Amino acid sequence: MTFSLQQSTPARLHHLHVVSDNPGRLAEFYTSQMQMTSVGGTDHDRVVLVGRDRAVEITARSSGRGPHFGYAMRNQEELNALRKRLQNHGLACQALTASLFQPGAFVIGDPQGRRMAFGLEMSDAASVASRDGLPARLQHTVFQTTELERVVNFYTDIVGFSISDEVVDDNGRVAVVFLRSDDEHHSLAFFQGSRNEWDHHCYETDKWNDIRDWGDRFAAIDVPIFFGPGRHGPGNNLFFMVTDPDGNRLEFSAELARVAVGAKPGVWPHGERTLNSWGRAWMRS
Repeated sequence: MTFSLQQSTPARLHHLHVVSDNPGRLAEFYTSQMQMTSVGGTDHDRVVLVGRDRAVEITARSSGRGPHFGYAMRNQEELNALRKRLQNHGLACQALTASLFQPGAFVIGDPQGRRMAFGLEMSDAASVASRDGLPARLQHTVFQTTELERVVNFYTDIVGFSISDEVVDDNGRVAVVFLRSDDEHHSLAFFQGSRNEWDHHCYETDKWNDIRDWGDRFAAIDVPIFFGPGRHGPGNNLFFMVTDPDGNRLEFSAELARVAVGAKPGVWPHGERTLNSWGRAWMRS
């Protein structure tokens, strides 16, 4: 039987480590607008923020530290099992000292240099996170890639992600792949493009009214919605998207589908109605 994270060692997207030319400005946005609290970092080059089911570490680009996306495991046994399995595939699992993970975390690199970390949540950081803020659980992150097949094969065959849905263009070529690491439709996705870059990250809310409340919150500081509100085809989730001061794209979502172990991947046509069944879509190139 094919190994899957979902079945054997479920993992959820826990935090992002981003780099910035102006970490102070970016930290202020996530502190004030995303209702997050500083739990680490005492200089101008680094800050660690946590909120209600969301966390981010921001470092200065000049520090030389590369970004990563961090997945939390359920327990030490499953973390150890995943590390052993990855090492058996010949993959280097480098020790990672991370403010948001307990000691014992590790990081791997994909074929194009993206860094993915696995670890156990730092309990004291979690206790600082307010439960009073608006719900917005860090849920998925998406990348553009010039080598879609190679990258997807790595995350499925080596790491253990499962394909939930594929988007296929008019020539029958796969253009987008949605990958799950637990029961939710996707925690990671890639689309074929002309660049290798971070596309967006997403926060899952509890219901449609939360989408409204987050929209009002951004409107209050004159941050416009640039895509949505709408409903995606793959995942069937409600959404809208805005940008932070660095131009990083944030998505807010509700009602993301759940997918059973072993479910056959869905296939969608590449077009606006797949990206937004309600109307116009933001088409990447």
